[in-house]
Amino acid sequence: MIQQKIWHQLTTMNARRLLLNIIAGVVSCIVGSLFSISLVALIFSGELSQYVSIGVGIVLFSAIALRTTVALTSSLPIVIADVDSLPAAIVALSATSIHQSMVGASSEAILITILFTIALATLLSGGILLVLGSLKVGELVRFIPYPVIGGFIAGTGWLLAQGSIQVMTDVALDLANLPTLLQPDRLLYWLPGVGFAIALLLISRRSDRPWVMPAGIFGAVGLFYLALWITQMSIPEARVAGWLLGDFSQENLWQPLHLTQLSQVNWAVLTAQAGNILTIALISPILILLTASSLELVTESDINLNRELQAAGLANLVAGIGGGLVGYQMLVDSMLAYRMGAKDRWVGLISAGLCTFVLLAGGALISYFPKIVLGGLLLFLGLSLLVEWLYDAAAKMPRSDYAVVLLILAVIGFLGFLPGVGVGLMTAIALFIVNYSRTSVTRHVLSGATYRSHVNRPRHQEQLLNQRGEQTLVLELQGFIFFGTANHLLNQIRQRFNDINLEPLRFVVLDFRLVSGLDSSAVISFVKLKQLAHKWSLRLVFTCLHPSIKNMLHQGECLEENDPICLVFADLDRGMEWCEGQILEAVTWRRGRFMPLTLQLQRVFSDPDQVAPFTKYLERSQLATGDWLFHQGQQPEALYFIESGQITTLLERANQTTVRLQTLGVGTTVGEIAFHTQSPYQTSAIADQPTILYSLSVDRLQQMQQNEPEVATVFQEFMIALLATRLNQAYQEIENLLS
Repeated sequence: MIQQKIWHQLTTMNARRLLLNIIAGVVSCIVGSLFSISLVALIFSGELSQYVSIGVGIVLFSAIALRTTVALTSSLPIVIADVDSLPAAIVALSATSIHQSMVGASSEAILITILFTIALATLLSGGILLVLGSLKVGELVRFIPYPVIGGFIAGTGWLLAQGSIQVMTDVALDLANLPTLLQPDRLLYWLPGVGFAIALLLISRRSDRPWVMPAGIFGAVGLFYLALWITQMSIPEARVAGWLLGDFSQENLWQPLHLTQLSQVNWAVLTAQAGNILTIALISPILILLTASSLELVTESDINLNRELQAAGLANLVAGIGGGLVGYQMLVDSMLAYRMGAKDRWVGLISAGLCTFVLLAGGALISYFPKIVLGGLLLFLGLSLLVEWLYDAAAKMPRSDYAVVLLILAVIGFLGFLPGVGVGLMTAIALFIVNYSRTSVTRHVLSGATYRSHVNRPRHQEQLLNQRGEQTLVLELQGFIFFGTANHLLNQIRQRFNDINLEPLRFVVLDFRLVSGLDSSAVISFVKLKQLAHKWSLRLVFTCLHPSIKNMLHQGECLEENDPICLVFADLDRGMEWCEGQILEAVTWRRGRFMPLTLQLQRVFSDPDQVAPFTKYLERSQLATGDWLFHQGQQPEALYFIESGQITTLLERANQTTVRLQTLGVGTTVGEIAFHTQSPYQTSAIADQPTILYSLSVDRLQQMQQNEPEVATVFQEFMIALLATRLNQAYQEIENLLS
């Protein structure tokens, strides 16, 4: 289905749309190639600059593989992929480290080790991206703390800015080389590039027109050659003086790797770069997420993140096989094409085709590109990232988050990228613990007075439970419970126990329905809670325990067989019913003898003489345990009074399961709503034990209204009061849950 849709997009296009795609593709190829070549100059700088031509071939092949694959597989047609600056900056660190570690080795061995490091990083990144997308776990990337991402990106900006100076001067930017860089003859090599980068940054921040970037780049190239003409410096002289890239017009730019070269790889040195390689692979999905989120806002379209991860993964596998660099969907390139009016996949394919032409026949043209402009482009990229995360973010982020960005940037700047990654990971863990500990594990805090079981009891019992409801603390828990949140829960219970303004606490109900899990440290906290409960003579009631959580509590000896302190119930309703039963059993005046319906009805009729006229309209019946009184969807026939026994109303679900809604005992009524509305029963009713009922049918009620109007009026007033009371209880429960 997806392939058919893509084919339809490629084969249905009018002349105007084709022209817009061609223009956007040409501009994208030119701008993207120049930025990519500037990254090559960063990777192969200093003593490695002799390999720039090979690097140019690598980025051009990478662009072809990335642009073609992503254009054909992305969920958004105008997405353009290319080599990115962040992985390129890390590759540059690895290249320098490999060169320094292989002193005395042949230049060919050094080059091949670097090239295989690049290929391995790309293949690993592609594999991880493809697996993440295939497993549909791309959304997990969103849980990476935003300040940590910002710190990595700001650190990359610094590495790009630092490397840009070496691209322009072949001298590394550090304290030892500052005197050399500040010499008048050296200033000419990098100061104009800095001016070009700052000008490009200021213009790009004030204008988002698509022609600004190409115009700035070609304008800088034009000014450079104007300066050569004014100073009467020839092209060969400029190349010898280090103003231009090396002369590789006769070289074959792309030189794919071969298995026969494996013997020349220094595997010990390559293995030492495992940290950098893994960092590239782990950061790539995060950057794809940021790009996808930004493109969704710009294009007002929905992007399938998992599909984008798969597209980037496949593209990197193709690029890695040919020794290419890591790349993925690019925000600036895609936005540039979108604002130029391109709406189709052809823009990516056209730009890939032009990159192919440059790779095969454009070496001579590339060799004329000024290093000062390449360095300026690198500096522009670095400054853009630094300004975004140091200047813009200062006004948007909380101070604590901004401090994290500065911390990671400082570590990368002074100690290197890998220590920065380590600090970033530790910071991410610390942020998670701090932020999650601020989230209360308790979703609702209720009491037995504000939250009741679905057992409908006689009025005198209801009144007693309302009076002594504060003896029960109900805590509805949520999320993942670990030591910090479990300790907060412990303090919350301790605070309630010590509150002398409320009824002495007897029961703590812990509902785990919304708990996703807990760790071993949380189990220790619950064991401590059990010890306190034993000391305070409390009962702990656990409800809705998932089997895995229940097993952990058993293994931690928090729950035991025949435990007198910790009790487990299937759901909160059953747990509350048990607590209410314990409160009622403690009352010495509770009646244990049978009370006939005629005595129960005296609370309905203030005049005892009205009870007998009322009962003559009732019909007595009996139910054994398990007998059904009525079924869900059945048309109501009567209203029922319970003289003895117990009835439970159940909601029958489509999956053949039932949910208990109410349990009704002596002195209560069943089916009053359906009886008065004459609508089908919304629930089913079953006898929990032998039950004696008295029913009032619609016909008998009508006879009562005709023959005993005063009795019927008192009965109707009672029913109105009963329904109003239940409605008020429902409102109170909702209010307590919302507060």
